[in-house]
Amino acid sequence: MGKRITDKEPNVSVKHTYLVEPGLWTVEGIYLDKEDRPHRQTGEQAIVHGPSLWTIDSRVNITGEDTRDFDSRYDISPLEEGKSYTEWKSITGGPEAIFGLFVLVEDTVMMPWESESGVYWGQEVLARVSPDEYLSRGYAFIKREKVSAWAVKLTRAG
Repeated sequence: MGKRITDKEPNVSVKHTYLVEPGLWTVEGIYLDKEDRPHRQTGEQAIVHGPSLWTIDSRVNITGEDTRDFDSRYDISPLEEGKSYTEWKSITGGPEAIFGLFVLVEDTVMMPWESESGVYWGQEVLARVSPDEYLSRGYAFIKREKVSAWAVKLTRAG
């Protein structure tokens, strides 16, 4: 394993704050169910950097007709110096673990993911608006059927 990033950014021309820096982020936007009906989505994400593991603890609430709470934890391999991607694993309360990548490309953080069996899969893309704001767009599928999508703003708290 290569040297871990501390103050140096991976090989990208945009300095990312989401994921790369510890902090608390608020979540606000819309969640679209499988029929594309919009629901309000709010929550927060806490990013913590440990010496050998980074984590994101996410708590999101969907309100309206399809009310539900999503609590998940992402265990992330710290970015290595000179690399613009890293792996993560999450147990979200679903039927199986989810595995994915964080890939930094210019002003964007991409998060392709899939479940252990490959039945559940999706993508999230976070576009940097400013050091304190990202726009997240994503979707989730079961096999070939879309089960959800979302469009939210992440704002760094404090």
